[in-house]
Amino acid sequence: MNPSLNNLVAAAAVFFSASLHAAIEGGNQLSIDFTKQEDATAKALWWSRPEKLGLTAQGLGWDESANTSVDGWIHTKPLAVGMSWRPAVSVMVRLTIDPTPKEITLPNGQTYTPFIGQAFARFSPDSKHWSTWQVLNTTYPLPKDATGRLFTGRLGVPQSERLEYTDLLQAYARLDVPWRSDEEALVAWILAKDPKFFERSLPFIGYVEFLFEASFQGGQRITALKADVSYVINGVHQAARDPEAARNRGGLPWRFKSP
Repeated sequence: MNPSLNNLVAAAAVFFSASLHAAIEGGNQLSIDFTKQEDATAKALWWSRPEKLGLTAQGLGWDESANTSVDGWIHTKPLAVGMSWRPAVSVMVRLTIDPTPKEITLPNGQTYTPFIGQAFARFSPDSKHWSTWQVLNTTYPLPKDATGRLFTGRLGVPQSERLEYTDLLQAYARLDVPWRSDEEALVAWILAKDPKFFERSLPFIGYVEFLFEASFQGGQRITALKADVSYVINGVHQAARDPEAARNRGGLPWRFKSP
């Protein structure tokens, strides 16, 4: 084999090897214990009309008779995903609400099991501008490893929604900046020139919120909520010109927030 071909094969092997490690898999999790007021109020909001939902050591709900109910919802606070230097464009979400509704006996002796409720998710690049709520799938019967009420789904950004952002990313990478692959710095650069950019475009997923709606039965309180968000992002990047720009950034989720 001639030297040129040897070099080509070697280069291809290096590229292929790097490509195998070009994806970064990760995730983040939110757990809320509604039997602990400090934990619950720090991580979620809830509402009912009339205002009847409340927290006790038994969880979130109300204590009227078992065959009565009040409509309400739980809204989680933003959960950061992705990397501090590169956000996600697609995430898988899994939401569990504990416990499952208990069977109810009516005064006439008939029984029924209340509806488990419905869950939604949405995303934001900056914790200020949000997508519309997307309904999550109800999984029933539950897998063997699951408890409670299980909802799953996927959030993603269409490529057409990312065109302008991608052009700006390429323009930023041509500048003399500390780290051309730092999308946190890129977003600050974009908004300095165009403060309303996220009002017309949501090009990536930096944060996820969940919304759970249900009829809360008397005496049946929600004790816990657990949300899991997983993602795979492109790990190919340029090395930082200034090492300080990339130092200790690998283990942090996306953190940019618009004022």
